[in-house]
Amino acid sequence: MWAFLDRLLDSSTLSPRGTCLLWEPELIWLHAASDAIIAAAYFSIPLALTIFVSKRRDVDFGWIFWGFALFITACGFTHVLAIVTLWVPIYSIEGLIKAVTALASIVTAVMIWPLLPKVLALPSPSQLRATELALAQEGLQRREAEDMLRQSQKMDAIGQLTGGVAHDFNNLLMIISGSVQRLRAELSDKKHKRLLDMIVTATHRGETLTRQLLTYSRQQTLTPQVIDLTQRLPAIRELLARSLRADIEIKVDVPDGNCAVRVDPGELELAILNLAVNAKDAMPNGGTLSIRAKPVALRGEASEEGLSGEFVAIRVADSGHGIRPEVLARVFEPFFTTKEVGKGTGLGLSQVYGFAKQSGGTATISSTEGRGTAVTIFLPRSREALPAALPAAPAQAAAESLGTVLLVEDNGDVAEVGAGLLRQLGYQVRSVANAQAALAALRLDAGVDLVFSDILMPGGMNGLDLAHEIGERFPDIPVLLTTGYSASAKDAVRRGLVVLQKPYDLEALSRNIREAVENVRARRRPVAQAG
Repeated sequence: MWAFLDRLLDSSTLSPRGTCLLWEPELIWLHAASDAIIAAAYFSIPLALTIFVSKRRDVDFGWIFWGFALFITACGFTHVLAIVTLWVPIYSIEGLIKAVTALASIVTAVMIWPLLPKVLALPSPSQLRATELALAQEGLQRREAEDMLRQSQKMDAIGQLTGGVAHDFNNLLMIISGSVQRLRAELSDKKHKRLLDMIVTATHRGETLTRQLLTYSRQQTLTPQVIDLTQRLPAIRELLARSLRADIEIKVDVPDGNCAVRVDPGELELAILNLAVNAKDAMPNGGTLSIRAKPVALRGEASEEGLSGEFVAIRVADSGHGIRPEVLARVFEPFFTTKEVGKGTGLGLSQVYGFAKQSGGTATISSTEGRGTAVTIFLPRSREALPAALPAAPAQAAAESLGTVLLVEDNGDVAEVGAGLLRQLGYQVRSVANAQAALAALRLDAGVDLVFSDILMPGGMNGLDLAHEIGERFPDIPVLLTTGYSASAKDAVRRGLVVLQKPYDLEALSRNIREAVENVRARRRPVAQAG
């Protein structure tokens, strides 16, 4: 073995490569310079690979870089020895370096082929760009979802805040408005009537403010019914004509056929009135307000907010000055307004949006500066039959009693106001403070023609529970519920009970009493027919 190495390393009988080049200086230095440059390049490549792998430990297949570094370093040494052997014939050492290079090349080649499918599976630049675009889109959708979540949380906070004060606030308004209605019958002086009118106006503003907040936060108790917009919208036109200036032309366009929706008529009128008032402010020099209803079919993602099904689109457009793009995105936010202080609460459009969403639809807005604004309310179309009109209130002498009403109200002042209004309508009134007392009174004397109860009451049993007990024990007695605000009112409406919102007036009280009585009569008819 040692003899073999001695012979291999013995260069005494060899001549340097320069002899083959006849020691021509140009050839000698051409080879030396070329090999030197190649060797320097070879050494710089593994250095760069070493730095890269050391800094980027997250890179997959890092070991292959070390293999390339070893192979290229060995290649660099072969060129160094090519320079040395120009003058010193150490071909054996050069051969050993080439053998190491050959071994490194074999190992690298063997390792790289199994790796090739994995490398080919890596995403291309176009795929990376597509992935980056998809991630950007996902990020945008996530931000939109976060914005919607924050908006929903804001609405919930508004709903909790409003719901917490609405009941007591509306009770106060009930006392004020009810007292005014009683004073109107007793005071005849014009000065007094003017003061009463001012109180009524302020009461209506307070009622509208609470109503708009509840509607936007979707806490408002709606009493939906099927209405035909081809009849309702022309009727609303008369209301708008009294609310707008004479220099504003009102156009109403409805389809020829039935265009029914199931909504709360009062909230629909309020929504359109809010849009009309905004349109009036946008047209200080007059213009045109157009209201158009038409059936539309929305198809999932191709529609507004992913709605799908048959809807009726109510488009309310004006020819005013329009809305700036940076403002347009915020117009449905509560309390956001561009009007001067004292000229707007910022709840008009938010009420429109809340009403549309709570009714199962949505609202959209478009505007062009200098050309006007259009708000479209999408409401689910109804195929239900239109309800028959309630019978008119019978004309009776003031002294004739219409029956006995059991009034259930824990607030003494509100009870006094409610009893006064009932007496004005011609009813005899018996008052109790809670549901347990009401049931006790009915057990002792069932000679009651109507139970008129608040929903929120102390004692564990609310008005809805009371209505259920009366339905079980005294099914022939109509129940009318009232509330300033209660989450239970929605359950009451779903169960078919009539709910009267506070504050109410004589006309609303009379109408709701007739509706509650008619509900009981309607339940009796099938029984009578079966008998």
